[in-house]
Amino acid sequence: MDSCTGKVVITFHSHYDATRQKRRLSQHGISCALIPVPRALSSSCGTALMLDAEDYSDSLLIDGVEGAYENMEGKWSDLLIR
Repeated sequence: MDSCTGKVVITFHSHYDATRQKRRLSQHGISCALIPVPRALSSSCGTALMLDAEDYSDSLLIDGVEGAYENMEGKWSDLLIR
């Protein structure tokens, strides 16, 4: 999990929503990657987005987001749960 420190992972209700969110963030110049959902987090679909914590903003999230989690020192904390 050390590679996730300082990162935000966003989970989704569907893979389609994950790809839509990636496109939206990319349009705003935010670098992110589609990843498998980390085992410590549960999700309706197995796809998540990872981005730097400093780039995260609730205002850029689409309706299909299930949750957003920040990893600080190896522990996940909730930023948003829908």
